[in-house]
Amino acid sequence: MKLYFKTLLFLFLLVAISWSSFAQDVKESAPYQQQKAVYQLGSKYADVNIARIAIYNLMAMDPSDASLLDSLAYMYYDYQKYTSCLLVCLDIIKMNPDHLPALEMSAVSYESLGLKDKALVAYESIYLRNNSVLTLYKMAILQLGLNRLGESITNVGILIEKEETKEAKASINSPTGPQQISLLAAVYNLKGLIESSQENKEAARTSFQEALALEPDFVLAKDNLADLDK
Repeated sequence: MKLYFKTLLFLFLLVAISWSSFAQDVKESAPYQQQKAVYQLGSKYADVNIARIAIYNLMAMDPSDASLLDSLAYMYYDYQKYTSCLLVCLDIIKMNPDHLPALEMSAVSYESLGLKDKALVAYESIYLRNNSVLTLYKMAILQLGLNRLGESITNVGILIEKEETKEAKASINSPTGPQQISLLAAVYNLKGLIESSQENKEAARTSFQEALALEPDFVLAKDNLADLDK
């Protein structure tokens, strides 16, 4: 029996060494180097189609190179090709469930494709790994959008108590364009939206006023406060 396992181990090591040698040979081959040069030129001149095709060719020649999948995912993400980005990220996550950039890109892709429930699951997975207040804020927004108001207000309460929330900044899209504001102000604005959805008008008013006390030029909070009296 010991001889059998020793033989298996030897064969496994032999295959691993052979594959490693093969992969190295492929990377040093003229066709591989040519496609690598094409990718670099396509990237240099912002020709995304040429660069993308070169990556696919490189992947076909060396399927074991996981970094090529990473490059492809970033490329699709940068050009907002969210369906393709998501599919690539799912393959990356299969190989490495803790690949944080792929998890983050998949979450944004799900959200951009209107799949809020799947986006929330992705952000929950990210939060387990990074414990970031920005991720928790994103979860609370999605929970509001999915009408999971109890979960959303619970997470808002957690955010208000965290010291990190007071120090962080959030980028908010407003009618006048993106606005960089205090995360705490954004959380109070979100709290007001949840309370408004719960038909608690006065509590919502207080929350929007809290947001404006922190950020007097917070456009969305101003609009939300005005909407309460319509």
